[in-house]
Amino acid sequence: MDYCMEDDVNWAPLWTHWLGLPSHMHWCRNIVLLKTNQESWGFSIVGGYEESHGQQPFFIKTIVPGTPAHFDGRLKCGDEIVAVNGATTVGMNNSSLIPMLKLQKNKVTLTVVSWPGSLV
Repeated sequence: MDYCMEDDVNWAPLWTHWLGLPSHMHWCRNIVLLKTNQESWGFSIVGGYEESHGQQPFFIKTIVPGTPAHFDGRLKCGDEIVAVNGATTVGMNNSSLIPMLKLQKNKVTLTVVSWPGSLV
């Protein structure tokens, strides 16, 4: 039986539906991640400035099992990263934010906006 539906063409991750919620339904918080070796922080991001799309917020796209972000448990897919160690991410592109995250050796503070229903 084929379960493909017409809506599959417009599929988007569940967390993208939370983006349209009024601002009083999301909250800003600091998440401090710690690590002891050269492993990654354990999340991937999407967004940032792109010439073809302009400025887009940075969002957590995935959390990698077995990493600091996964073990900490507070960072969720769909969280918007608004600052790293107090430095705003507004106006940055991926090629600036990723090296900034990689430079953080043992500790990073992410300021994120979360929505109800965000999933790992």
